[in-house]
Amino acid sequence: MADLDASNIMRIAREATLEQTLPLKVAGVVCTGGDYIEILINIDGCPCEPCQFAIGAFRDGSEVALRDEIAERLRQYLDGYRSVHMRRTA
Repeated sequence: MADLDASNIMRIAREATLEQTLPLKVAGVVCTGGDYIEILINIDGCPCEPCQFAIGAFRDGSEVALRDEIAERLRQYLDGYRSVHMRRTA
């Protein structure tokens, strides 16, 4: 298991956001004291609320496992976000 403190988690989350098609910025990390964390993400230039969302992940594995988990949760959230916002603007 890697030493995944808040700054490392922020770095890993930033790397995962670069793979997404929407412009995302990591706003912060909330560590609960255990292995579960929440990552706050802002969508730059979003047309309507919500422009910030949180995803949860577990930091009890490797850095690669955390990056993959964050990327998957981002994809899941953004798929739903796109479907809602594409209907509103169509």
